[in-house]
Amino acid sequence: MGIIDLLLVSIRQVSRLRRRYRSAVIGTALGTAGLITVMTVGDSVEENLGRNLGILGSATTVKATIDYSYFRHNDIEDVRKLPGVLDAAPAVFHDVRLVSHGKKVKYGARLAGVESNIFRVVYLPLAEGRPLTREDAEKRRAVCVIGDEVRKALFEPDESPIGQSVDILGISFRVVGVLAQPEDPLFGQTILLPISLGRSQIPDMFPIRKLYIIPKNWYMTEDVHKRVSALLTGRQPKYGQSITYDADRIEVMKKTVDTFKFFLYTAIGVTLVLGGLGVTNVMLALVKERTTEIGLRKAVGATDGAIVSQFLCESLMVSLMSCVVGIIAGGFLVEIIATAMIKGKVAYGMLFQSIVISVIIGIVVGVVSGVLPARTAGRLDPVVAMRFE
Repeated sequence: MGIIDLLLVSIRQVSRLRRRYRSAVIGTALGTAGLITVMTVGDSVEENLGRNLGILGSATTVKATIDYSYFRHNDIEDVRKLPGVLDAAPAVFHDVRLVSHGKKVKYGARLAGVESNIFRVVYLPLAEGRPLTREDAEKRRAVCVIGDEVRKALFEPDESPIGQSVDILGISFRVVGVLAQPEDPLFGQTILLPISLGRSQIPDMFPIRKLYIIPKNWYMTEDVHKRVSALLTGRQPKYGQSITYDADRIEVMKKTVDTFKFFLYTAIGVTLVLGGLGVTNVMLALVKERTTEIGLRKAVGATDGAIVSQFLCESLMVSLMSCVVGIIAGGFLVEIIATAMIKGKVAYGMLFQSIVISVIIGIVVGVVSGVLPARTAGRLDPVVAMRFE
């Protein structure tokens, strides 16, 4: 029997017995659809999740304590150009003994001269108001964002600080924002000023003390830390012990994501295996039902190889049919999830790759599922088979 004839016979048999294969097709199709959906949407979700740096707060921020004796301003630009770095924000600090608002005084506060991108680089959520802007720095506006502890000391609980003034070293600053309770308690005691104003108006506030670096994706935090360390320690070895990030929290998050993916792919794998076992069981039942037919075919000259080939081909057809159903269902699921949940940002290259992988898995499942029934059919004795009722 030629290949074309074999395929046509197998297609006719599968079509004739399609109801018998229904449960097996559904199981394998569900596994295929799940695989396509997880590979395609999961990759996009993982990428979007990685870019959601706020999910880990300040854990993704790489912090470099600067020795201003060696640090040069072009070091900041060099850090920003490193692969994986989204942005870098310098900061200058100065401790003051007191700040005041009317008759209220807070003893002990930290001034931080920052660029407007500090709110992008360091996780500093606002309770109210707005962050500092580039325009504030360019025009050297006397504005500030205060920490929550500073607010509690200078303002009543029901009083909004926005638009009011605080006096620092004889200079009046208008409050434009208030930090929510930050992860780093030092920021609760801090007053953020435009770096240009701080350097020009506040004594001893010129040298850069800290450099905060944020990666493009929180998965890249460790790599960014290594690159920043290599760059800065290559210029000055003293940086080696002062470039840090929260490695423990990053590792916990990575393990959580990897564990979730493992169980998800395991569930899909189990579904595909169960679908394959369903195909095997149906094929074994059909071998028993078609014993007389097999005996007649062998009696008129069909070889064991021809019988084996037909049953393998039928198993393969069932598996590929399941793949087609699964690919269609998976494609619809991907489109629905993309539209409803991730705003259409789907890696369609990954969709094509997942379809190719699904077809390959379908072929493997079809062949493996058909081996036992095909060998069983091929080994039947024609005389015994023809007597079977």
